[in-house]
Amino acid sequence: MPGKHFYSDSVPRFAPSSSTPSSTASPELGFGSPYHTIPLPGMPPSLHPVLTVQPTPTVDYDLSLALDTMRLFTYPIPTNFWEQQASLPPVPFLKVSYPGSSWHVTVSPSSKSATGVTVGDVFLAIYRSLRTSVSKQEFASASSDVRKAATEAYYSRIARVNPSWRAFERGKGLKRIDFLGKHRHFAGIVPVWGNPGGWMLIVG
Repeated sequence: MPGKHFYSDSVPRFAPSSSTPSSTASPELGFGSPYHTIPLPGMPPSLHPVLTVQPTPTVDYDLSLALDTMRLFTYPIPTNFWEQQASLPPVPFLKVSYPGSSWHVTVSPSSKSATGVTVGDVFLAIYRSLRTSVSKQEFASASSDVRKAATEAYYSRIARVNPSWRAFERGKGLKRIDFLGKHRHFAGIVPVWGNPGGWMLIVG
């Protein structure tokens, strides 16, 4: 095409500055578990077991993929899994930060009639937030090692896209998910002490 282009097709582009899964019924995975504990006064709310960091992961989910690729290691995903409360007691929001960056997402109930944030709200908010395009300034502010890892993750992600959508996805450029590098498997969230309502995403 005529004219001068700042970016070429060989490098990631940047943003300008600034189906719910289902399965057959299965044993309850929520707060009825005998391993679940009630938080003490003044402590962060107790999370749904799937959202907690466990010695042995309970969920298999690559954050670079669609939500319907998620699998539980122990049971099939229950039909009511996404509607289960994310915490006990229920909370009106969760602020989830991402490792190694200042990015975060505030998770709110998707339904006005909900009593609090649900498991589905958490995963959907993280999924959407990690697909936010990264600006040129954000990329430049990262360390050289992070930029290299993010660029490699970008090309790896594009290579996994259906060929018919690859050019379209490439045009969206780098996304926050790319800055997780190879560590993009969901491992849980942990409280950020001194930051009420604040949580940190843990990846593996």
